Amino acid sequence: MVRYLKMKKLVINTFLFILTFVSITLLALPIIIDLIFTLFILYIFKKNIPSVLIFNLLIISMIFIINMSFGKNEKYGYFFRGHEKYTTKNKIYQKNVNDIIFMPHGDIYYKDGGLNKKRELIKEPRKQIFITDSHGYRNDIKIEDAKIILVGDSFISGTGTSHPHIPSSTLNKILNIAVASLSFSGLDPIDYEKIIKKYLPIIKKDAKIYVFYFEGNDFRVKNNKINDNNQNQIKSQEFQYLSLVKYKIRSGYERLERNKDKFLLKILPDKNYFLRNIRQKSHSLIRKFFSNMDDAESPIIYNKIKNKFVGFFYNDNFNSNENYISYIFKDKEVLKRVNGIFFIPIKLRIYSDYFGLTEDDNPKFQYLIDEYAKLKIPTYNLSKKMKPIVSKYLHNNEYLYWRDDTHWNRYGIYESMNFVSSIFKNPN
Repeated sequence: MVRYLKMKKLVINTFLFILTFVSITLLALPIIIDLIFTLFILYIFKKNIPSVLIFNLLIISMIFIINMSFGKNEKYGYFFRGHEKYTTKNKIYQKNVNDIIFMPHGDIYYKDGGLNKKRELIKEPRKQIFITDSHGYRNDIKIEDAKIILVGDSFISGTGTSHPHIPSSTLNKILNIAVASLSFSGLDPIDYEKIIKKYLPIIKKDAKIYVFYFEGNDFRVKNNKINDNNQNQIKSQEFQYLSLVKYKIRSGYERLERNKDKFLLKILPDKNYFLRNIRQKSHSLIRKFFSNMDDAESPIIYNKIKNKFVGFFYNDNFNSNENYISYIFKDKEVLKRVNGIFFIPIKLRIYSDYFGLTEDDNPKFQYLIDEYAKLKIPTYNLSKKMKPIVSKYLHNNEYLYWRDDTHWNRYGIYESMNFVSSIFKNPN
């Protein structure tokens, strides 16, 4: 009998904990606050089950009333760009999408997390038309009909840009021929090869395939050791050196918060008041907390170029002469079809003159040249095309990259695709 009562009490307490935790989760606060608040409530009402149930009912009712009162006029959803809204686990987007998304800012603004007040000076709100095909790529033409195929990551998929201005659409307008993209944000060069191989059966036999390597994340130092004197340190992509323990705690907790986002989005519409107004603030709060704990500054560099501030993602490898490597295609069938390799520069390289930086030799691009020369595939450096025309655009107060984003905008895309078109017309 005693054992039965203990089991009954355990089941009831577990149920009350889960119910209360889920109810508080709907407020879109950080998980740690959800947990503390849940334990506090259960402690107060520990012997009064009806009070706990009434409290949960009041929380849910309050959320509903606030959302109906203040959230009914929410014009835009939770996501700040189409990539987040339509991404899938299969490294493609949801298929057959045709949507318009309001982008209040780019990824640099988001990555800052409010650590530097200057981020408010770089915001470029914009409207993003987001279209995908039946395969889950950002195309409005069939891959089977394309005479040119562009392969790469977020730069080629046009992560922060509206559909009429993404690389494939731009090149299509310049050449007036069908151009398709096989690209997705966050891919690695080994993924590029896999995608090409997968779609070779449906790609036209005479179609040109161009592959784009991004300087920012498609290369790594050959010697993987970050710090020879302290193997317990790791370099975060966004922040400087962190202890291995701090890095694991931070990355693990932030993963939990992202999983909470997925949970909330399954049970709440993306125009929900709390998602739109509370959740982003929760992410910023957590980001500031860990940054203060790690004594880390904003990963963004802000510099005034011409008469506007521009944000640049932290990168201390700009002038490094270390031995960089990347994945080089190996599949013979794929190699037969690739007509050119293009090197996309980071934003800092294009605007290096405005930082007083001297651009030395580029070991990453040189690595591509050397490796693909062995395979008799030409390699082209887009920075040689883009950097000389920076001043021309600045004369008209225009930039080649979004001021609040790591990615190029319609002007940078146009100039790059104009260069690609010249290669297409005169491959030699």
